[in-house]
Amino acid sequence: MIRCSRCSREGEPAPAARVAFLGSPLKERVAQEMCAECWKAWEEMEIKVINEYRLNFMDPEHRAQLKRACADFFQLNPTT
Repeated sequence: MIRCSRCSREGEPAPAARVAFLGSPLKERVAQEMCAECWKAWEEMEIKVINEYRLNFMDPEHRAQLKRACADFFQLNPTT
């Protein structure tokens, strides 16, 4: 059990295998600090962000844009 830094409730941690941004400090923070419930909410928002901005993951800037959106959603420093 963890205390989620987004919703402040106790819960199971986000499933680390599903957290993107391999090798990134953002992945580590999300996996350690966010609950599974907030992670599920992000997964739903992630689809909206991808569709809204028509992100193409072959483009490094589009991947960075999604990473920034994730950091914003979890209210984390986007440089992490």
